[in-house]
Amino acid sequence: MRLPSHSRPASPGRGRLLVVTLAALAGLSACAGFEPDYRKPGAQRLTGPELSTLLGGHTLSIVNARGKSYMNRFSKDGSIVISGSKGNEYGHWTVSGDRYCLTLDIDPRQQCMEIYKLPDGRYQMVNADGSLRNTFTVD
Repeated sequence: MRLPSHSRPASPGRGRLLVVTLAALAGLSACAGFEPDYRKPGAQRLTGPELSTLLGGHTLSIVNARGKSYMNRFSKDGSIVISGSKGNEYGHWTVSGDRYCLTLDIDPRQQCMEIYKLPDGRYQMVNADGSLRNTFTVD
């Protein structure tokens, strides 16, 4: 006797497919819910004059996107010293429009970033492609 199609038990392959599909959908919704702090309400992009005031003559305690800590010391004359686990790197900084720009002595390519102030008082640097570069506080 043949069972009607609506009462046949599901094949094992269909069950696994359903589980994999549900897991993938759960993963996508988790990723869709992730939003960097600088994109959340209350974060404010700094203007050029605000960047100059924030950086010039100050030291930043930074944690990059990979969790490494280092310090950036900004002189008012435009020089910068970056101190980390591998020693010091030297370069120059400037503000161009509403972006902070850095050129290291070991790499002449200029890198420019936006800086956002977060509601909790920390700051985030954002690369030109929109990816998070680091999070920092001003000492």
